[in-house]
Amino acid sequence: MPPRPLALAALLLAALGACAAPRAPAEAGAVAALVRMTDAFEFDPAAVTIRAGETVEWRNASRFRHSVTADPALGGAALPPGAQAFASGELAPGASFRRTLTVPGTYRYFCSQHEGVGMAGEITVLPVK
Repeated sequence: MPPRPLALAALLLAALGACAAPRAPAEAGAVAALVRMTDAFEFDPAAVTIRAGETVEWRNASRFRHSVTADPALGGAALPPGAQAFASGELAPGASFRRTLTVPGTYRYFCSQHEGVGMAGEITVLPVK
């Protein structure tokens, strides 16, 4: 049976409406900030700001192994009250690590392999608007 013109028109309008619908500023799983780990033993950028519930991705763009460690028990990290510590483990060149941060405040993190040469970064998490 051939499609009915009204049914086709309704499907087309629904499809167009879905395409035109506004998107949420930070969809679940979307990366709000990308931080590269470099051959110069730096996080680039060294400081980022996101909103609570957004995700940071660290990507090892270096030829060396690096890590992301935000655990005060393991070194010079600092977390806002109520935030959970986290650590990526060793990241091979080209590997990445993501973390969604939900507690507002300042997170200080470091590379466990290169903390001694100053490889550290900071994330400011602002409350949700």
